[in-house]
Amino acid sequence: MKKFFALVLMLCVAHLYVGFYETRWAEDNKRVFFIKKYPSLQIEFVNLFASDADDKSLDQLSPLERATVRDYCKYRLGIEAELKTQAELNACKER
Repeated sequence: MKKFFALVLMLCVAHLYVGFYETRWAEDNKRVFFIKKYPSLQIEFVNLFASDADDKSLDQLSPLERATVRDYCKYRLGIEAELKTQAELNACKER
């Protein structure tokens, strides 16, 4: 019984601290797992920069895309950016 509770506890901690995103390359799509910088119930993230498409500037991002970039930057990279300047977007892109 103790092993069962230990397993459940480990799964809960893993759920809070492990996330992933999928790359969208033409030839090789992969699921990339990472350890989150902050605990979150969200597991799947979107990395807009892991694709063959040209990178968008801050002006070209929709509000939904800005929110996904903010989540990715915060939980994957530990950068809490408001994305009000191009420099903040570039900081997320370069890592």
